[in-house]
Order: sequence, then C-alpha cells, then structure tokens
Amino acid sequence: MQIDPVKQAEDLAQIFFTLSNAVNDFRLRPDNFNALPPDKQQRLKDQVQALAMRGQQYTADALGAILQAIQPHLQDIKQATQDAKDALAHLNNVEKGIAIVNAAVALVRSIVDGDMGSIGDNVQNLIQAISPTSKS
Repeated sequence: MQIDPVKQAEDLAQIFFTLSNAVNDFRLRPDNFNALPPDKQQRLKDQVQALAMRGQQYTADALGAILQAIQPHLQDIKQATQDAKDALAHLNNVEKGIAIVNAAVALVRSIVDGDMGSIGDNVQNLIQAISPTSKS
C-alpha cells in the first residue's frame, strides 16, 4: 500500500485540532471551569495551545508535501495565474471572465487537495480559458 504523506499530515492535523477543541470544551464546561483552580486552568489552556500548534505543524507539513509535489508544475502555475490576473484586469466579456475564474478555482482546488493527477490538466484548462480564441 502506497503512503500518501499529504493525506497523513492532513489527517494528523485534523486529529490534533479536534483533540484541542475537545480539551478546550472540557476546560470551559461550567462545572469543570468552576472546579479547576487557576493553575490547572492555565495548564489545560497551555495544553490546548500545544495541541493546536501541533495541528498547525501538520497542516504546514501537508502544505510542504504538496509544494514539493507540484514543483514540476510550479512555473506553469505561476505563469497561468499571472496571465489570468492580467486578463481579468481588462476583460469586458463576463462569460469569459467567469470561465477564467472557474478554471482558476479548479486549479486551486487540485493544488489544495494534493491531486497531482489533475494539476497539469487544470493548468492547461486555465491557459485555455485565458486564450483569446476560447469560446467562453
């Protein structure tokens, strides 16, 4: 079975964010809040922050893995998104503008999802949407 580091980092991030929220909910529950002395309140608050920080680290790890994986497409992504920005700045065709935005959103979604199989296609779709000969 192939290991997907992006998915694993995302899963771990979600686990720690969920646990952080559960600890904070426990700490802030009125019966518990009133029963805990200030030092234990602070300790739980610190632990909530530590768990949230770990979740943030795993989110950063997932993004790092995605960025590493998209390196072959990075220059094309940069150029296509710059071209889209330039086109939208002076475009007077609303339908074409919507097509460019839809293609850009699809590209972003494939990057955020770590869907390496669709990134190249979505870059090409954005380039096509920008193209002056595009029907949209």
